[in-house]
Amino acid sequence: MSHTKLIPNDTQRTSGKEVRSYNIHAAQLIKSLIESCYGPLGNEKIYIDIIGESTCTKDGATFLRKIDVQHPAAKVLIDATNTVDNEVGDGTLTTAIIATTLLEKAQEMLAMDIYPSTIVNGYDKGLQCSLETLRNIARKVSSKDMAIIEKLARTCLGTKVRLSSDPQSELNNILEITVNAINTVYSNNNYLLEADDIKIEEKIGNLGESILIDGVLIDKSIDSDLMPRFVKNARILLLDEDLQTRTTKTESQLSINSPEHMYLFRKEENNITRDKIQIIIDSGINVVINRKGIDLVAQDLLAKFGIISVKRVKENDLHWLEKATGGNLIKELDVGNIQSNVGYAKNVYEKKIGTDKMIFVEGCNNPKTVSILIRANSKMMLDEYHRAIQSTITSLSRFVQHPSIVIGGGSCEALMAQQVRKRANTIEGMEQIVLLKFSEALEEIPLILAKNSGLNLMDAFIQLRLNLSQNFNTNKVKWFGLDSDERKISQLDWDIIEPTIVKEQVLNTAVEVSRLLINIDDIIIKKPLMNTHTHEDGTEHSHAGGDKKHDHYFDRLGKQQRPQHHYY
Repeated sequence: MSHTKLIPNDTQRTSGKEVRSYNIHAAQLIKSLIESCYGPLGNEKIYIDIIGESTCTKDGATFLRKIDVQHPAAKVLIDATNTVDNEVGDGTLTTAIIATTLLEKAQEMLAMDIYPSTIVNGYDKGLQCSLETLRNIARKVSSKDMAIIEKLARTCLGTKVRLSSDPQSELNNILEITVNAINTVYSNNNYLLEADDIKIEEKIGNLGESILIDGVLIDKSIDSDLMPRFVKNARILLLDEDLQTRTTKTESQLSINSPEHMYLFRKEENNITRDKIQIIIDSGINVVINRKGIDLVAQDLLAKFGIISVKRVKENDLHWLEKATGGNLIKELDVGNIQSNVGYAKNVYEKKIGTDKMIFVEGCNNPKTVSILIRANSKMMLDEYHRAIQSTITSLSRFVQHPSIVIGGGSCEALMAQQVRKRANTIEGMEQIVLLKFSEALEEIPLILAKNSGLNLMDAFIQLRLNLSQNFNTNKVKWFGLDSDERKISQLDWDIIEPTIVKEQVLNTAVEVSRLLINIDDIIIKKPLMNTHTHEDGTEHSHAGGDKKHDHYFDRLGKQQRPQHHYY
């Protein structure tokens, strides 16, 4: 029985070489989109979504998350880059480039009638050799060395935004703020670092006005104009309790027959709130930050005693305040409970940033969390700096767990490629060809860096191979890669460095993706009965005839009436 009798008419099957050709072509399209923004001298990309919102970035993971692809091979590659970004914060473009180049080399070998299983086995050996080389050439360092951390931050941040060689430039101010924030949190938190330990706020303004706050910045305003705008030596209460009239959770009724009874009822309600406020006053608290509501009666009472209150604060902000002030969030008002969970800060004040008011809780003793306020002239650039700083913090948090470094600039990949070629000379048969192709895929990294720096690709390749040949006659490893400042292939020192854990994650993920796509030889697609489509306002749905031109009532809505949303 042929497969055509097993598969219904509304199902399409593609198999054999054609499947691999489609998968590799899809990966090549992804690579062609992103390779021009690779490296510190790479270009920016702008993505405009369906409702016209623009995203400007040179971060590969961000751009790949934006584009909507349908091909399963492209989705696998994009998911892999997102995994690398989430795990180590860097190396997303490197992953996509190496994985795609491995697939391109596999296509060449398939044309030479090398069987897919042989290619996969050769890639596994190439991966093993690369990881062994990586561990041999990596340098173990102290995770407490702030000079190393600053160099790592500069390398990672420099691949996301273009840093200036002028130490007084505004972009270098962002680097300095990021390094100082990491240093503060890292040293105050028993030399542990998590990506969520640093809060990032953003407001439109001048990039040079970006600052670091030794505490927490809250995007709220003080509740009442009668309250003070500045409090020194703040005793802070972090509260998760209503300071207002509470409504019953179940439906209930209360019958009141006279104005006197209504007055007594309202008075008793206010007395309950007054009792709560009195407990706060007796505890010596001068700043109340509440997750829940604070009504006007409570605000007036607090204002009379010079107490600042902030209501409806986000849960994440309260978590950061706990780590910064040393206080704890409480749910029951009791003098003893308050005294044992009070937080402290040198200053709490309200300040206008741009057109908005914000609350600064600063001067905390040994804060385990700090805040970075980013200023930039557009929302697009604010998002780009935010992503860059967040990626840098994530990458350094992984470095702290595995304090080992290698030199960047494509020199690490060049050294691994050289060792894989040496290993290939010791192997007979088709796997020798596979290992040689694997080494060529690794060399794609320094070559693309050279290409994006304006160098001639052939000249860069010859110079790289010539310089690497010096390592054959000496036991001392010499690192050769792209010097982005001088724009040439030269010997690099330990100024441009990257965490070893990032390289390991990139290699493992790239080889895993290529191995998966090479092994696929059959695709069966069920044709959808209902055509899924998206309208101009972002509404996505399916129905018969959806592939033909048509509209709905929401197509005729004005842009002002469409719901606002932001793609981060």
